[in-house]
Amino acid sequence: MQTKQKQSNSKQNNIKLTCSVIVATRNRLADLLMCLDSLQKQTFVPTELIIVDSSDNKLSEEQKFTKKYSAQLFPKTKLIYKHTGPGLTYQRNIGIKLASGEILYFFDDDTVLNNDYIEQMQSAFFANKKYVGGMGSINGVSQKKITFRRMLRTLFLLQRDQSSGMFTWSGMPTHTYGTKKFKNVEVLGGCCMAYRKSVVKKELFDENLSRYSYMEDCDFSCRASRQGELFFNPQACLDHNHSPLARDNIENNRAMYIKNYSYLFFKNFYPKNYFKIIAYYWSVIGLFLEAILDRNGPYIKGYCKGLKQFYSNSDN
Repeated sequence: MQTKQKQSNSKQNNIKLTCSVIVATRNRLADLLMCLDSLQKQTFVPTELIIVDSSDNKLSEEQKFTKKYSAQLFPKTKLIYKHTGPGLTYQRNIGIKLASGEILYFFDDDTVLNNDYIEQMQSAFFANKKYVGGMGSINGVSQKKITFRRMLRTLFLLQRDQSSGMFTWSGMPTHTYGTKKFKNVEVLGGCCMAYRKSVVKKELFDENLSRYSYMEDCDFSCRASRQGELFFNPQACLDHNHSPLARDNIENNRAMYIKNYSYLFFKNFYPKNYFKIIAYYWSVIGLFLEAILDRNGPYIKGYCKGLKQFYSNSDN
């Protein structure tokens, strides 16, 4: 164990990059504690650990939190805590303003990192100066067989994993989770993305995406990819537990999804190629068709509600 620690310290000394970890959280103490446990065990020690908390009751007043988030457990890491109003993009922007590291990591509060996650990512950033951003992979996502549902999502240019990591013509993201090769991508997932501070200074998260802000990661990576290359590193792995806490019901969830997708399509893709409007409507039809085939009433109602909100520019 001592030898392994010395090797890790030696590697950290060789990688001349500082890093800040930013975790936005809201009413998920139990999830956050597991995330902190995994951050405390990292073989590459973060320079800063920034918790941006919008919980109804401040975590700084919770003994379970202060016991885990302490200088005793993070002796070489600067700890920064900030309580704010809610909103994922707003909270992440607060974290950016507080951060000083050269690489900024954004983790969801319900993620649990493999012990060498940050080390694997820092090595990739250090070895490849051309990359302005990158992400790791999610444990347990394996290569799926071709199914009718996957063919349907491919046909209608919809979001899917085990794919290229590029945006489809409709502006829908595809993710590389479940693939095994290091590769260039256009899309970074919000649960585990990282960027150079120089890029993040120019591109803040869009605060028009409120609450937990579906597809904020797609918007940010789309804009960041215009400044430089992004990578997927399958050697850096974590668990994403998809906590059921602090989430909307299914109908409101789907309303936010399609509303944000529409907003981001017309923001990032339509102005560059007007013909892509055909692909956008094709994907919207695909979402409804998928919900109809599943006989999923809340999804159908949610999509109708979200499109109404988007086109009427309202939240009702």
